[in-house]
Amino acid sequence: MNDFIVGIDLGTTNSELAVTEDGIVRVVPIHGNPIMPSCVGIDAQGNLLVGQAAKNQLIAAPESTVVSIKRKMGEDTRVRFGEREFSPEEISSFILRELKNEGERVLGRPIHKAVVTVPAFFNERQRKATQMAGELAGLEVVRILNEPTAAALAYDAGNRDHETILVYDLGGGTFDVSVVTVESGIVEVRASHGDTHLGGDDFDQLLVDHAVAAFQRQNGRELKPDLRTLRRLRVAMEQAKRRLSDEPYVHVREEYLDGENHLDIEILRTDYEAMILPLLEKTLTCLHQALTDAKLAPKDIGRVMLVGGATRTPLVHQLLRQKLEIEPRFEINPDLIVAMGASVQGAALSGEKRHSILVDITPHSYSTVALATDEGGYEFLRCHPIISRNTPLPSSKAEMFFTTLDNQTEVKVAAYQGESENPDDNVLLGDFLVTGLRRVPSGNVVIIHFDLDLNGLLKITATEKATGLAKTVTLDTRGARTLDLEKAKQNIAQLVGMDDAIEGSSDGGLDETKERQEQLTAAKNLRKRAEALLQKGINPEDAEELRALLHATAEAIGRHDDLTELNNKLSDLVFYLED
Repeated sequence: MNDFIVGIDLGTTNSELAVTEDGIVRVVPIHGNPIMPSCVGIDAQGNLLVGQAAKNQLIAAPESTVVSIKRKMGEDTRVRFGEREFSPEEISSFILRELKNEGERVLGRPIHKAVVTVPAFFNERQRKATQMAGELAGLEVVRILNEPTAAALAYDAGNRDHETILVYDLGGGTFDVSVVTVESGIVEVRASHGDTHLGGDDFDQLLVDHAVAAFQRQNGRELKPDLRTLRRLRVAMEQAKRRLSDEPYVHVREEYLDGENHLDIEILRTDYEAMILPLLEKTLTCLHQALTDAKLAPKDIGRVMLVGGATRTPLVHQLLRQKLEIEPRFEINPDLIVAMGASVQGAALSGEKRHSILVDITPHSYSTVALATDEGGYEFLRCHPIISRNTPLPSSKAEMFFTTLDNQTEVKVAAYQGESENPDDNVLLGDFLVTGLRRVPSGNVVIIHFDLDLNGLLKITATEKATGLAKTVTLDTRGARTLDLEKAKQNIAQLVGMDDAIEGSSDGGLDETKERQEQLTAAKNLRKRAEALLQKGINPEDAEELRALLHATAEAIGRHDDLTELNNKLSDLVFYLED
């Protein structure tokens, strides 16, 4: 029997485990999810927490929680959390051990060997530290694999020939860019460059700095830089960053951020992109250096592949298109691709000869039309892509548009399929009219949101930003336009609050038990009472405890955990504060 070798992506922000068996690659769910946060903590009882459980206490117990340990790999340093200190290798081993244990539970077989990936720009000390972490976790690390090589393997590069690929890998804490060549089935990294301290974490920090400055302007006082407050703000900004990849703006409200004052800001994607542009320009400098080292020009690159969650940022795609005149490839989830490629290498080392990856993507772009003006002042209609071709399914994207006339009370929304800027060259999928807009000067903001599911159904929502007035239709993009647009639903789009999430989780399937329904109903009622208390104003210490319970309840609902204990705690506290 051949050795069983798994692939592991030990990431700064998240980690994943994948296996390749009989030519089929699959990501193994850890705690029910394909992605496990690279987070380690110790709870109040001294128990070790790894993954989502540790991340859940990130705000409430920041001094007992460690994140982004990958940035310290290879350093002669100690990290303290709880009452003890650990090396980066030890903390990383906790992550690897959790992946190993959960993988064994899901797969029903022991895991002894793994291929573990590292950034191509990691030095030898960092690589050895990673291997040591594996050994501490009870794993034989049979290969330390460069992340871009793993990505190329996942893209089936080993079955191609005479190809030059550029892998742009922007993760949570590290960046590298590699030029990879494929010859006779051999995937080789020709040149790499990067920065082991540049990634999504830095984008988060820029948003945190922006929020701190906004808080000071709003409240006329500085925000105390205590660890708990900053962790809370960082979590909120990370969530905002993720949303800005798919939405033109986000609204962030953090109540009683310093115990007394609120943070209430709106962040436009354009402003966010201006913040991160200097960092992205650094990545382009690295890209240029990698091409120079490989003695290649941009025209010599056949494919550009994106790796790492931070590559979802639209500005990354824009800059790479400008630099290389190639559309970056995004068919495989950038968070999972490295682990998948590592498992392919593991299978090859264990004797597997073939592999295949099945990925559902949209082969066409989906656009709406908007008025544009050329250099001579001539106005014309232009298709503005909202979901670009080769986007993995399902996909949800939104863009911001403006009315062009004063007192404009209606807009016509059209959906097109195709790659041309000229609507006449694309396929019209359908259109509808949104009426009842405010009578205001031109520039009234309308958000157009496209949701494309695995079955090719496109749901379009047009929302007046100021009022929430909205209309939604669903189109079948597979060619059978059977839906009567005039009978399409109309709804009022609202920001998704936690109570909505509770309601959504209660009708997710027929397997929800009566007890679960009762727990969700109780949680919803308790949350409403708790939020009313926060709005009313309570003691800062009580408010902090209440927010922590609300956060824990929300996380438990998302994981489908039993809510009895949390409901009891929340009920006791709410009853005490209402008395």
